[in-house]
Amino acid sequence: MKRLVVLLTILSLTVGTLGVAEAAKKKKKKKPPAPVKVERVVEYEYQGPGLGFSSPAAAGGYCYPEPTNCAQFIPEAGEKYIKIEVTDASGQAVGGSISQGDLDGDGIGDLYGEFCGAHTEPITLAVEGTPFQLSMYAGTCYGTTTPSIMTTGVVKITFSNLP
Repeated sequence: MKRLVVLLTILSLTVGTLGVAEAAKKKKKKKPPAPVKVERVVEYEYQGPGLGFSSPAAAGGYCYPEPTNCAQFIPEAGEKYIKIEVTDASGQAVGGSISQGDLDGDGIGDLYGEFCGAHTEPITLAVEGTPFQLSMYAGTCYGTTTPSIMTTGVVKITFSNLP
């Protein structure tokens, strides 16, 4: 009788151990956490247009007098995207663009990230971690016939790690 009890005990322990092993195999591995969007907002006040113009084909000029229509911003670590929104005292749109210097080596600063009042979606910085210059001028918004009226106002720049 003792042998039968010992045998049944060993058999039940063996079957129980197999069940635990199977349950451990079926346990799903946890997925890594989804990336979290982190934003930082910087506001910049400007006082009137500088020396320059904005047209449907191109924009450009000289950043004088300071502070005017140009400012330089430095992204923090991990910030890859920006979104710009301009609120002018005139209530009208202000056209502008950003530049991170001469990216193609032709000796001329390369403009990209054009906007007319605001970016509709975040744009990717051409070179992560590199300062960029924001330029805005009175005239006409790039690629449109919308007037770019620039008096005084505030530029809101939203930096983020994700679009």
